[in-house]
Amino acid sequence: MSRTMSGKPQLPKRSNFPPAAEFVIKEFDVPLVQFPDGGWFNWFGGTPQPYNASSLRVDNNWSTSFEEWVEIVAASMAVEPGSDEA
Repeated sequence: MSRTMSGKPQLPKRSNFPPAAEFVIKEFDVPLVQFPDGGWFNWFGGTPQPYNASSLRVDNNWSTSFEEWVEIVAASMAVEPGSDEA
């Protein structure tokens, strides 16, 4: 993942991930990625954090395209109106 000059995270690119990475959305707004080695990461807010996948169930997540997944990441990075960073 790259950062801007201000140190804020930028959106990931498909080329940042191995070809076999799986992009998953949990409960409509949590962007997860599973790496081929079985490691899971939550990208909410644009900064990857290790994720314990034991809370995933058949009915609360789905695989998606990178393009849809990165839109969810982008939405999670949006600055709320009225915040100090706006």
